[in-house]
Amino acid sequence: MRSEFVRPPLLIPDNFVHFPEKNEVCTICPTDEEWPEQLNELGGEYPPDRLFRLGLPLDPAVRMVAVVGTRRPTVAGMEIAEELTRGLVQAGFVIVSGLAVGIDAIAHKTTLDAGGRTVAVIGCGLDQAYPNRNNALRKRIMKNGTLISEYELGIRPRTFTFPQRNRIIAGLSCGVVVVEGGYQSGALNTARHALQANREVFAVPGSVRNPMAKGPNALIKSSQAALVTCLKDITDELAPGLVWSDLSSASGGTPVAIQLDGVERSILHLLDDVPVTHDDICNSLNLEPGRSAVALSRMEVRGLVRRRGAAYVITGGGTRIRSELEERRSPVMS
Repeated sequence: MRSEFVRPPLLIPDNFVHFPEKNEVCTICPTDEEWPEQLNELGGEYPPDRLFRLGLPLDPAVRMVAVVGTRRPTVAGMEIAEELTRGLVQAGFVIVSGLAVGIDAIAHKTTLDAGGRTVAVIGCGLDQAYPNRNNALRKRIMKNGTLISEYELGIRPRTFTFPQRNRIIAGLSCGVVVVEGGYQSGALNTARHALQANREVFAVPGSVRNPMAKGPNALIKSSQAALVTCLKDITDELAPGLVWSDLSSASGGTPVAIQLDGVERSILHLLDDVPVTHDDICNSLNLEPGRSAVALSRMEVRGLVRRRGAAYVITGGGTRIRSELEERRSPVMS
């Protein structure tokens, strides 16, 4: 029960600074529609009584994944963080992190660059420019993402505020991905909060000679985290309905996750290398022309079907995805 916990005191400095930006700080409470219900399920930790927000509203209907790690990443760590984050964005997840330098900043920046949504949970008041190195990134998130904190304006970062912040990062997320971090790092603290709250934890292994790999390696060794070598290791657990295309030029030819709705799957199963007209597709599947046209356009953009005159055929990539769906014995219509 909440009475078992003692909330750390709010340290309001004498030189209180009013928030200087034009954006209005909003307060969201557990009774608001914007409040993510998963924040009420933090295991043995107390949930926040309220949150302060800047930027876009939270969307409780969208699943979130946290990407966290060390402030001193290796080149390999930065590369895998970018790769995994970009793939998770493409798969439809909102990316959560803590706006720290290092892996956190890479996760936020990669998400914004990929056109996705990101949530930054900070361990101080929203008027505190911390860390200074991420001020430009912070402004980007305010315009195209969300900044949240449980601390009132004027609260400076303290040693205890970051572990408290980490429980919110874990609580917002259906899974936490750890990319490098020492055994006593904030990233490992976030992973422990996630385990306590019954969230999925994923860890990228590293060299035994890399001190920043000690945390992820320990999580994997103790079976507390799933080993991650590619994006599919995460999405197979969090989004098993995703299928994959290896023909995406945007990804340099590497596989990317593709979400198909029921109509798109039905069309994929209907098409073959013999052209099928739009009218025949609508009649065979009892679809409205507008709905099927939207589905075909989306599939054409993603390289699953190709237009031949007034008809459509399945591509090689579409055939491979159809085979994968058949192996899973997925239903034709959702």
